[in-house]
Amino acid sequence: MTAAQESSSATAHYPIFVSLAGRVCLVVGGGSVAERKIKGLLDHRADVRVIARELSPWIRARCEQGQLVWLGEQYREEHLDQADLVFVATSDGELNRAVAGHAEKRRIWCNMASEPQSGSFFVPAVMQQGPLCIAVSTSGLSPALASEIRNRISQQFGIEWASTLRLLGLLRQLIQARCWSTQQNQRFFKEIAKLPLPEWIAARRRDQILESIQGICQPWLSRQELERAVEQIW
Repeated sequence: MTAAQESSSATAHYPIFVSLAGRVCLVVGGGSVAERKIKGLLDHRADVRVIARELSPWIRARCEQGQLVWLGEQYREEHLDQADLVFVATSDGELNRAVAGHAEKRRIWCNMASEPQSGSFFVPAVMQQGPLCIAVSTSGLSPALASEIRNRISQQFGIEWASTLRLLGLLRQLIQARCWSTQQNQRFFKEIAKLPLPEWIAARRRDQILESIQGICQPWLSRQELERAVEQIW
């Protein structure tokens, strides 16, 4: 494979954010890697089911508490019947490939921890700050580097970014409620997004925030409306 072909292959995955609430996620494996996967799935309200000969103490405790379901020690293809996503995290390469093959045959998305490029999707390194979520992927070439990049990014986005997004969400509701044209709405959104709101919020420059947003939105939004929106982020 040439360098150009390798580059094309490595970037062939389409990035997407999905809701896992209520989705059946099958995890094959019960060790530390599986535990890490399960923690993320539970955080996103997935219906998690586990197959493994041995369970880590943390996974066993969650099974006993009813937070996830242990389906037994031996994997069978029928376990995929109701699965929406599959995560393979065992030390048995033959078993891993068998699960991935069954998932591929059934057109079920499958993540392989030990061989990321052999699965159908990657799990990126994620930085979360309130409603702000930044995902980093190296297309399976180096998950360790993806984590390092994520750590560097996390140092640049503090809690003020979460407050900024909450404010922008409130302003978006106010603007869209006016039923103006999409073009006019987009103009407001883009102009407001250009403001250095995170820095002003971190410095608690409330008056500067109000005056700047009012300068963009007047006379269409009143000072009182803007004040109520800004007050909700402090």
